[in-house]
Amino acid sequence: MKIEKDVLKMIQELSDAPGASGFEDEVVNVARTYAAPLGELKEDFMRNLYIYRKENSGNKPVVMLDAHSDEIGFMVHSIKPTGCIRFIPLGGWSKNALVSDKVLVRNAKGEYIPGIIASKPVHFMTAAEKANPSMEISDMVIDIGAVSYEDAVENFHIRIGEPIVPATKFEYDEAHDLMFGKAFDCRIGCAVMLEALRRLEGKELPCDVVAVLSSQEEIGDRGCKIAVNNVKPNIAIVLEGCPADDTFAVGYAIQTAMKKGPMFRHIDVSAICAPRYQRWTLDLAAEKGIPVQESVREGGGNNASVIQTSLLGAPAVVAGVPVRYIHSANGITTNFDFEATVQIVVAMLENLTPEVIASF
Repeated sequence: MKIEKDVLKMIQELSDAPGASGFEDEVVNVARTYAAPLGELKEDFMRNLYIYRKENSGNKPVVMLDAHSDEIGFMVHSIKPTGCIRFIPLGGWSKNALVSDKVLVRNAKGEYIPGIIASKPVHFMTAAEKANPSMEISDMVIDIGAVSYEDAVENFHIRIGEPIVPATKFEYDEAHDLMFGKAFDCRIGCAVMLEALRRLEGKELPCDVVAVLSSQEEIGDRGCKIAVNNVKPNIAIVLEGCPADDTFAVGYAIQTAMKKGPMFRHIDVSAICAPRYQRWTLDLAAEKGIPVQESVREGGGNNASVIQTSLLGAPAVVAGVPVRYIHSANGITTNFDFEATVQIVVAMLENLTPEVIASF
């Protein structure tokens, strides 16, 4: 299916928006633009954005849609005498993929200025350093082109505590249905949420829906811990950009391939997704002819663990759009998988009756 221009624009704007954990404001501003026609919007001090569907009746079970708005990034730790920036990670980066990445550093004026993650050039390495090139993030710097501490502070307006994000810009290869960009974990999930709500606009559902773009997931599911107390859901659908395994896993073990639909996990290191709810979802997808995948994850975690263990507990499943190379500066995903995820979320919301929810 060809993607609509407005939907592609939404995905691009969400992906490009800088939003390291704790600094999600610009992502929330983008989401507000698309969510405004869909219902009442509220925001809390954690920068969680709540969308209360305008068709909600107030006397039906509450389904919480969750997608986190933050991306893995960095923070300015200090400024060296050379003018280079020492930084710390916000979220789980692979240190081996960082050197030479272009990044954007927010300065005291709120501007995002370019820099490059750098290490000692090979020309100046000792024989021992060349033989063992692995390094820690603390060995790297971000070079913005400053020539001294004073230059970095006075002319570039760098200060400690400011966020840093990859400088990657979204691209769409229409001929091959490929999206390239940053922050698909979980901006592609945010896009699924907004598009599903748009398609359901004006329709009566058997449930009330509160959608949340939650903050700070990458540093400990922090925003969701607040959001779940505000929403008090009876059940939840967690939307994610999840790591595709089809470029390195052995054939029989591939469980999250691109262009095969969203991945529904039975388990990860943080949660066992509600088994009866999970099976109902997989059966519904088969009934509707919507391609989905299922997996048994040996790593990873997400907001489902928070939702299932807060208040009185609410069953949750996780719909993950496959993304190659998440937790790096560059990812790849597809409209095919985005579209299939939107379709299954719409089908779920149309069929989550009070009786079905009670059966879980």
